[in-house]
Amino acid sequence: MIENRNDPLEAVRSRYKDIMESVSYLPLAPMHDTIMRHIIDPLNEAIQCYTLGMPIACIAQAGLVGEMVALWRFRMLEPKLDGRPLDEELQKLLMGREFDKLGQQERVRVLRALDTIDEELVKAFGQLRSLRRQYLHFMVDPQQNVDKDACDAVGYASTLVVKTLNITIVDGIVKFPSKVMQYIQDILTTEGDGHSTGK
Repeated sequence: MIENRNDPLEAVRSRYKDIMESVSYLPLAPMHDTIMRHIIDPLNEAIQCYTLGMPIACIAQAGLVGEMVALWRFRMLEPKLDGRPLDEELQKLLMGREFDKLGQQERVRVLRALDTIDEELVKAFGQLRSLRRQYLHFMVDPQQNVDKDACDAVGYASTLVVKTLNITIVDGIVKFPSKVMQYIQDILTTEGDGHSTGK
């Protein structure tokens, strides 16, 4: 928890400033239930945990964001085999088990085979998984700089979110990638390729 008990508000402000320097800028996010509950809310909670002096809880939440982004990207792909949706039965045949039940490292391997993922995303997935494993599966080394690792974890998590949403705003028009548009179409009215306005 907050160590500076003489001025806890100043400590909170200072920690919030520190963590926000690691966060990739996200201009907005679609108010889609799955994206908000499983991606945006946990990311905000990770930031809150760090701000309140709970860096290991911050790393845990950031790691959750990484796992949820992997699941979300797979759902957006809507992969098919010979025109047949890749349902749980086909996933088991091809991958040994359903995508959701794979380890995070295996999920990223599948995504690299099916999706366009650049090296920055691959690195963010890998580094975030490593930090989460280090702090949640082993005794914490007292020499570790937990605050720095927490900031790094949030940075990797926010990179995954920002690059997956890949939102651009051109002349006041919000543009989403086609995969994101397809995924959130239940809350949007589309106007042209990649343009959107709220209902």
